[in-house]
Amino acid sequence: MALGTVTTFSPSRGSGWIRPDSGGNLVYVHKSGINNDTPGSAPKLEKGQRVEYQIGQRPKGAAAINVRPAAEAPAPDVAAEPAEVTADA
Repeated sequence: MALGTVTTFSPSRGSGWIRPDSGGNLVYVHKSGINNDTPGSAPKLEKGQRVEYQIGQRPKGAAAINVRPAAEAPAPDVAAEPAEVTADA
């Protein structure tokens, strides 16, 4: 499964975009591609949420499917190494 970060998601439209950790183009996500663990509630994603997903085909092209929250650390750019501190200040 691929990993990425939700860049936008509109509950009213039921769609949004995921930025893949591997780089490249944003991946479209429709609410029908989200695995919803809460019966009776509308599937949704939050901006900045880490997710794992697969790429599938929808009538208008490729899209994320089987989208679910990622059970791992933040995106690589968020977990960057701290800057080196020198004692020569």
